[in-house]
Amino acid sequence: MSTSTTTTTQASASTNAGTLKLRPSVQPSPATSGFPITSDLESSPFYDVQVGPTRVVMPTFASLEDERRYRKGHLALVFRILHRFKLAEGIAGHCSIRDPIEPDTFWVNPQGKSFALMKQSDLVRCAVDDGRMIEGRAPTDASASSIHSQLYKSLGRGPEGIESVVHVHGPHTKAFSSLGRTLDMISQDACAYHDEQVLVPFGGAVFDNTKGERIASIAGNKKIAILQNHGIIALGRKSIDEAAWWQINFEMCCQAQLLADAARRPTDELVVAGPEEIASTKAEIGTPEMGWFSLAAYVEEEEYHSQGAHKR
Repeated sequence: MSTSTTTTTQASASTNAGTLKLRPSVQPSPATSGFPITSDLESSPFYDVQVGPTRVVMPTFASLEDERRYRKGHLALVFRILHRFKLAEGIAGHCSIRDPIEPDTFWVNPQGKSFALMKQSDLVRCAVDDGRMIEGRAPTDASASSIHSQLYKSLGRGPEGIESVVHVHGPHTKAFSSLGRTLDMISQDACAYHDEQVLVPFGGAVFDNTKGERIASIAGNKKIAILQNHGIIALGRKSIDEAAWWQINFEMCCQAQLLADAARRPTDELVVAGPEEIASTKAEIGTPEMGWFSLAAYVEEEEYHSQGAHKR
């Protein structure tokens, strides 16, 4: 997420994770903090898909420090949301967000900490270059530091780069990853992943940067890397909310795919969306901004349950 420049015409609004820098036409949303709205309708990435006197816009910040607090706060919330979706499995799973102040570093979870109880202060910071920990005391998963560091290093920043990584072990993505294929375009949700999936052959457990480099070289700039016989990695171009949504939504799509495959009779033809419909649907629901906003309702719910605990 970009950080706005300071001007005398801008106002600030506090959220649970930082201070948003609001232009005159932008105001805090009455629905969910951290997801501002604007009366300048055409400036919103949701101009065509929302109606009413306002549209949602992505936040900008009064300072890089405020953006860091926002990112860390939403990362802590993402863990809690993933737990509520039953996507936390033992000590497995790791999610991270690039640091906006020192973008050659990233924040990630310590291994063994409950997703349901994750707080900003629990997060540790690692170097993009080699995954070494540079801030924090609790150990993190070696596969987290090696995979995430090499993805950030290989893909960089910008329109084709990444700002976040989510990897958890969901039952449907694990099952689907054993089939050696990508999703069929059998639903509206699946269209968001058209030409956004890549198969990564299974290479065993990942504990060093060499294996992380291998995954990064194959993953490229897709939304989803399907790690065969393992699960998926979801990548976010602008926010941790986006990557979390791709992970959750792809899990749902895999569940739908497995159900459809199980229900089909040998004589049934698979009905898939047409190319024009796929393209238009992806353009509407497959953007980084829509990925970010798609998590808003779950963020609101988790903020309610957290009662501020995730900010500590």
